[in-house]
Amino acid sequence: MYADRKTLVRREIWNLLEEKNLVDFPRPCYGRIPNFKKAGVAAEKILTLKEFSVSKCVFCTPDAVLRRVRQIVLEQGKTLAVALPHMEAFVEIDERKNVSEATRISGMRRYGSPLRTKIDLFVQGSVAVDLYGNRLGKGKGYGDSEYFILKERGLMSENAKVVTIVHHLQIVRDLRKLMSKRDVGIDYVITPDEILKTRAFNETQS
Repeated sequence: MYADRKTLVRREIWNLLEEKNLVDFPRPCYGRIPNFKKAGVAAEKILTLKEFSVSKCVFCTPDAVLRRVRQIVLEQGKTLAVALPHMEAFVEIDERKNVSEATRISGMRRYGSPLRTKIDLFVQGSVAVDLYGNRLGKGKGYGDSEYFILKERGLMSENAKVVTIVHHLQIVRDLRKLMSKRDVGIDYVITPDEILKTRAFNETQS
């Protein structure tokens, strides 16, 4: 039942973004993490996040919507951690000269080496998110699995925060009833207009 309701929420978001022409390639965005327009503007806001400025290693999923985030990580002299598609492997990248190439899937394979550095910040895309810190991905479960695998391997710093970057229309009212213990909580939601702390973040600080 929960899976069906999650699917309905995803379809609503995909339909909304497509109908309003708010997504870039790859299209249509159905079945994907939407690569929404102005994603690059949202990505730049991560530079103002304290947790980013003090981080040494940032994990970023390989979705198109986060490509600018991956570039920023390397441009700022930080280590970029990624999972190759379908969790084929976890690698870290420290390339500084060929940032554009290194942040593409082919470049991740070329420049990546086995991940050994602990991750300080975990960044992923979403289909839908709420301000309680709940997130829906595209339905494959990769994002949550990546987080828990890295944590089980001791590759997540103790205080690592989780960030998602979305269009403001991807923020929904309340997803709490659809969540399970295997869903990763979000601390920050970044849109092209603002950075929002979720209730999950506030609860960890209390």
